[in-house]
Amino acid sequence: MHRFIRTLLPPVFLLILLLTAVFGFSYFENIDLFEAIWMTITTVLTIGYGDLIPVTEGGRIFAMVLVPLCIVLFTYFMGQIISLMVEMNISTQKRSRRMEKKIKRLSRHIIICGLDTMTLIVIDKMLQEKKDFVLIEPDETIAEPFIDKYSIVIGDPCEDDVLLRAGIEKAEGLITARTDAENVLIIITARELNPGILITSSAEKVQSESKLRKAGADRVINPERIGGTRMALSVLKPTAVDYMDKVFASDSENFRIEEIFLSAGSKLVGKSIKEAEVRSRFDISVMAIKRNSRIFTSKLADMQLSANDMMIVFGKDENLQKFRELTFSDQV
Repeated sequence: MHRFIRTLLPPVFLLILLLTAVFGFSYFENIDLFEAIWMTITTVLTIGYGDLIPVTEGGRIFAMVLVPLCIVLFTYFMGQIISLMVEMNISTQKRSRRMEKKIKRLSRHIIICGLDTMTLIVIDKMLQEKKDFVLIEPDETIAEPFIDKYSIVIGDPCEDDVLLRAGIEKAEGLITARTDAENVLIIITARELNPGILITSSAEKVQSESKLRKAGADRVINPERIGGTRMALSVLKPTAVDYMDKVFASDSENFRIEEIFLSAGSKLVGKSIKEAEVRSRFDISVMAIKRNSRIFTSKLADMQLSANDMMIVFGKDENLQKFRELTFSDQV
């Protein structure tokens, strides 16, 4: 605030001084308003064309006082402007360095390419899951409102150095929601920099889905197809849609789907779901088990769990957290 006042006062004083000069020359030299303005400009800027100069003693004394005052005020004003610009530039550089250091510390984070209505929903989900993420947005004006809130890299996500600044080498996943052409370039670039990264891409056209998969996307989402299917099912199978809403979008009851990885040291390995009493002890449902590349959804109760299985479970947040904690302890 003090800096703002210091920057604002000089131009205000300069304006007052110029207005005083106009009326002063008009009074001392007995000239009209236009000539007084002209004399003020040529005097203050020290141009001195010679066509109109103070001829009275009072006018000359007035000019002698006016010129140094205006020069001092104008110089101070320009100094404040330059200083403000330098400070803003330094502040931007410091903020950028802090952001780079923060991103360098991240590991197994998600990179989100592009800021739009869809990726804002993705961001909300990341925040709910407390998952680290980095945004990449080429347009600085779009990114500006979010710079102080999230980790953001300004630049074209199709370029290697931009993805590297976002920590692509240590990232767990990448979500891209640009145009289909941009998505292909981003996928190819990301896959070269991190062959093991999980890539999900949006597709503007159905025809583009196969091209995006060939480029290296693990998942391709077509929002129009999903939206159309959802609208049809909401009429044809409303109860099923209500259930899926509860699974995927319920915030009030804190229900969600979770993936539980069974390491070789897990006490669940070698037991069936029935023997582990997952339902009765934790009040969660096992929806599926992924083993290698196969997903099992039926007769799960008697299925013996193995190391490296991925359990897809559904329940309340607190129950899922207890199950996750006990899965890796000696108490299971």
